[in-house]
Amino acid sequence: MLRLMLNSHPRLCVPHESKFMTTFFPLLDGYGDLSERANCARLLDDISRHPAVESGRLIPDKDAVLAHPISSYADLIDAIMCERARAEGKQRWGDKTPFYTPDIDVLWRLFPESKIIHLVRDGRDVLLSQRAISWLPSSVPRIADDWRWMTTICHKVGSVRGASYFLEIRYEDLVRDPEKILRRICEFLNEPFAPEMLSYHESAKEAVPRESLQWHHNSIRSPNPETVYAWKRELSLSDRIIFEQHAGPALDLFGYQRERCRGTWGSKLKNLYFALVVRW
Repeated sequence: MLRLMLNSHPRLCVPHESKFMTTFFPLLDGYGDLSERANCARLLDDISRHPAVESGRLIPDKDAVLAHPISSYADLIDAIMCERARAEGKQRWGDKTPFYTPDIDVLWRLFPESKIIHLVRDGRDVLLSQRAISWLPSSVPRIADDWRWMTTICHKVGSVRGASYFLEIRYEDLVRDPEKILRRICEFLNEPFAPEMLSYHESAKEAVPRESLQWHHNSIRSPNPETVYAWKRELSLSDRIIFEQHAGPALDLFGYQRERCRGTWGSKLKNLYFALVVRW
């Protein structure tokens, strides 16, 4: 949803998840000096075959990318994304890839002046959302642990960089008052607020790859405050207890309500079930 909002800004191009940036980062030694066109072209060919790159149509014209002055991996990424932005008549590019959350130190090594927006959602609502996706974990302890360490490490690394480079906002605030939060984001990005961001849902469907629509059907709609804290209505007591046992301090860190319920026989049995039967 936030990606689509920002992509509706007349100056900002934020395409579908790239996923390749940190994937190829540890493999760079195998490509040699990227100032040599042949090495750069080989890496670009491999990047272009990445499933997310193909799905998001990030590289429609490799020759146009290679026409940019490139001497580093960061230069190549910038060339790819600048060409994508240019095709839409935009001046700046961004990226929304949740898998980059624990690797923001890598992103800042590549782009020291980049600005990162950390969007945090109550982990219990994340649990409800992930359960609807077949290829994601379904174990409550696993989801709670993943949410805790990913949000916490991003918060800690981002806090070190400071407010000029790192902005942390809550999903719940964005849904309840999108204009207020989007104005704050635009100020952080040094961009004027654009009312078009509030009507992102009118063209959102065209900005999401067809095969991804089944996972993002809520994202292409206007913000719905009823989705906020759905866990209070839909999550069982035993699941709520288990989630807090694993991620309680992170809920505190981001200002989310804790119930602080004692373990029940139901939560103890379910914990055993997740430990012995459904560990993923």
